[in-house]
Amino acid sequence: MNFFTHTLLPIALFLSCACIARAEAVLGIDGEESTSVGIYIKDIRKTTPEHERILMDHNSQMALTPASVMKALTTATALDVLGDDFRFSTSVELQGTRAGATWQGNLVVISSGDPTLESENFKSNNGFCREILDGLKKAGISRITGRIIVRQSLSDQGPILQWECEDIAWPYGAGLFGLNWRDNTFTLSPATGKTTPYVPDLKIDIRKSSSGNDLVRGVESNRLVIYATNPQNRKWVTRSTMPDPAAVFEAELSGVLRNGGITLGDKEIKSPGAETLAVCTHRSPRSAEIFRSLMVRSDNLFAEGMLRASSPGTSRKKAIEAEKALWSNRGINAKYTIINDGSGLTRANRLSPRFLGNVLEWMASSPHSALYASFFPRAGLDGTMKGFLAKSELEGRLALKTGSVSSVQCYAGYLLDPETSEPTHVVVVMINGFFCPRAQVRKAVENLLLEKFTDSTQNKD
Repeated sequence: MNFFTHTLLPIALFLSCACIARAEAVLGIDGEESTSVGIYIKDIRKTTPEHERILMDHNSQMALTPASVMKALTTATALDVLGDDFRFSTSVELQGTRAGATWQGNLVVISSGDPTLESENFKSNNGFCREILDGLKKAGISRITGRIIVRQSLSDQGPILQWECEDIAWPYGAGLFGLNWRDNTFTLSPATGKTTPYVPDLKIDIRKSSSGNDLVRGVESNRLVIYATNPQNRKWVTRSTMPDPAAVFEAELSGVLRNGGITLGDKEIKSPGAETLAVCTHRSPRSAEIFRSLMVRSDNLFAEGMLRASSPGTSRKKAIEAEKALWSNRGINAKYTIINDGSGLTRANRLSPRFLGNVLEWMASSPHSALYASFFPRAGLDGTMKGFLAKSELEGRLALKTGSVSSVQCYAGYLLDPETSEPTHVVVVMINGFFCPRAQVRKAVENLLLEKFTDSTQNKD
């Protein structure tokens, strides 16, 4: 007994642990024993026997940081709630009293949280300031005694508190406001301190750095700190986020109106008359176009806009609660998820591969199946998947949303039928806390999917 206890038992435990370690190493990446890996792959074809449908389940219930694959959930929710033809509407009206060509009152812009206003990603839909100018001219108004007023009803607007401060100054960290303008970003030349467009009240602090260029701005601060290796390099330009997009819009609109021959006052008329005059209503692109853009380009601002649009008039917290309730009511357990935003920018989110897989499976059986699948970037062809499995037999067949932040690499989406492009398999791969180079993780996932789907498609198709 002593011999067994002191000699054979430790050996048995060592061999057992070694077997477990080998079994856990599903990707074969360096340091995988200290990496959290969750995988859920399921054949969702009705013709497949139930007992053969789950092709791979590895830690599928583990709650992991999803990064931008959160956008697949946000898009599923908003598509189901809003449909594919929803449009944001931003209306403009005069409030006060008319006296010939003079309007004694204010020009009021009623925002709707539209994230696409004057976006560089929908240039054919731009020209909002010109629409307002044309509307005023058509109404015969050449003078407004008051000023431009932007009404923003969106609660808890701006960058989300759970976002990292290091992200907020960069374009991908642009927060959602009631009125959004030019993707809520501007171009800056550190050498001159000039911005395009003009950003009112922005304080710029330029500091010389020996460790590279960087930007820093607080959540509610209009002070931007620039660390530059060569601040006087006139060729160096960068982009940053607007602390107050409505103020940028007001400044730009004022210039357009004055150049168009319409004079404005500089003070708000506090008690204008009861008369109102509609000037124009700007409508965004269709929601289907916005979904496609946000998924392929992984646009955080658009994702936040669609999350809030799916639950209008509520706080972000209430919108997230409604999102969880939507999927819970469909039998998908959302109890052990943590959702703080619609984009996945915060590292504090937690979703499990099985939860995402269940949402994807539900969407594949919904009336929006083909449309929803079309939003995902195709392997080797577009968006964040352009270099993934390029020129392989799975090129164009895997439609996956990617997600990556520091030490996080995730994929979620579908394998598509080569002839009909209908989803045949749900694919979710989530890797958190890896220590090897990201390129090694990507290659390991490529090899896994090639091996898995080469076998499954040959055996079943």
